[in-house]
Amino acid sequence: MSRLRFTLFNVSIVSLVVLLTAAPYCAAATFSGKVVDVEGNPVPDVMVTIVSYQGKFIPDRLMINMNEHVFPPPEPTKSNANGEFSIDNIVSPTVNALKLFNGFQSDYELISIEMQGISFYLPRHGRILHEGFPFGIEEESDIKDVKITVRLRMKISGQVLDADGAPLSNARVNMRVKRRRKSGGGGSGGGTRTLDVDGKFTSYVNYPAYITVSVTYQGQTVESKEIWLEQGQRLEGLTLKLKEKIEEPKIPEEVRQQIQGQPDFERRQAFHERRRKGVWAINPANRHAYKRIECQTPEEAIERAKEEGAHLVSINDAAEQEWLLHVFGTENFWIGFTDGIKKNDKEWDDGDPLTYTNWDDNNLISVNDKDTKKNEQTKYTVLIGVTGKWQRTRSDGHLVNITEKAILEKVDLMIGAPEPDENSE
Repeated sequence: MSRLRFTLFNVSIVSLVVLLTAAPYCAAATFSGKVVDVEGNPVPDVMVTIVSYQGKFIPDRLMINMNEHVFPPPEPTKSNANGEFSIDNIVSPTVNALKLFNGFQSDYELISIEMQGISFYLPRHGRILHEGFPFGIEEESDIKDVKITVRLRMKISGQVLDADGAPLSNARVNMRVKRRRKSGGGGSGGGTRTLDVDGKFTSYVNYPAYITVSVTYQGQTVESKEIWLEQGQRLEGLTLKLKEKIEEPKIPEEVRQQIQGQPDFERRQAFHERRRKGVWAINPANRHAYKRIECQTPEEAIERAKEEGAHLVSINDAAEQEWLLHVFGTENFWIGFTDGIKKNDKEWDDGDPLTYTNWDDNNLISVNDKDTKKNEQTKYTVLIGVTGKWQRTRSDGHLVNITEKAILEKVDLMIGAPEPDENSE
């Protein structure tokens, strides 16, 4: 098995880059290892993400062309109780970026990475935190025993209240965080953000400093006292309270007259409910009825189908899939192949034989997953609208977060037919 090749161009505070030899994209690789803290203790529940790029490495500019992602990306994974993780089905060869989930919003920061006997101590600056640690994978290379050392990020968490003491729920505010070092110097940063339903916020800090947090809302600004934040400290419970009561803005008479006659709240709500439930469409090729619905999870999609006496769509040939994407758009849809429920996995959920498939061969879930708990999880299928390919995912897979629609199918729908009379023969 070929090994990962590292060519270190510049190990400094500015850049840390690994060279990849260009080659066609074909084989799949596995990236596995352990997440530990600075004392070597395992760290569980850290989301490890790899983003793969099709762009070529540009040596003279010490950067990667990140314009073209490999789609769909490898599924992120969480470290288990022993700190262990494994990411499968990574396209190789590729240029990749290893990062902790959500970039700047991760609760952890990367300190160092040990990969195939080479240790990389990462500079503490925004580029690595946001873009990730770049590395290359050669064809059919399984990278094992990676050690990722992390540290909890410093942060301040707080809540913004109005003058009456009520949380500023879901408010759009302008927030700034000022930093002043003991040795002098510092800086500030911030911008517009939305508080959560309880008016709470979290702001991460990258180095020990005196911190001042200010929030501006509807012309009012409230500022905290200066707070010293030690290395590794996480301050909870900061409260910022507005001094003046917030008055609802008055609508000018001419504006009020213009909006009269527009749909009221109940009508808008009814419109959104109709869109969520969807509308049946008849496929002239087979006279089956299909409907697109909005849902949050595959389990909800299956339950909604049962309530309507339907099932998640079974796709029996390429022409049927082409019609579905033409009618309902090129989004992600849950479809009716639930792997793990049916014996031998040769039937659709409605019992139709599996006569046609369009799997994305580079992104299949291994049936021999080393994680027994993962192997026991039910696997659902997503039709990726932009590619027309099918992918399987578990209930904790990343596709669940970006798939909010499903297609239902019904064979015996009769539009406009009278309800049957139970008393008639």
